[in-house]
Amino acid sequence: MNQKNKEITKLLKNKQETCARLLLKMGEQMEAVNKEDDSQLKEIIEIKEGLIAALNETDQKIADLARDLDGTARESLIRENKDLGFQIETDLEKIIKQEIDCQEKLKLVKSEVVEKIKGLRKGQELLKGYERSQRIKPKISKNV
Repeated sequence: MNQKNKEITKLLKNKQETCARLLLKMGEQMEAVNKEDDSQLKEIIEIKEGLIAALNETDQKIADLARDLDGTARESLIRENKDLGFQIETDLEKIIKQEIDCQEKLKLVKSEVVEKIKGLRKGQELLKGYERSQRIKPKISKNV
């Protein structure tokens, strides 16, 4: 195994570990969404953004190293890291599914909030009809 293959394998292991950490954060995000804890959700999203940036950087490094490999070296690298690639793919599928679930839950919460706001506005409009009208001053003076 040459140096590039070792480096790519090391990067793939790093990617798998990052995916595992991201999957844990997704679990925490699901809990925060269910609890409707906005501050915790914000913190988790910031951490997730860092992990996703690290994944993108790792992918770029792997692509740069793999670009220089010939066909047989790539095939041997794929065979040697088949299990690792499968684990990464499985973790990414779980992450995507949980992200979609979170989006659906947040859409539901958003629609509930919008309905509450509409109800409040409608209530304010109804209350305007019950306001006291300004007193109408008589046109004839009492002194007459």
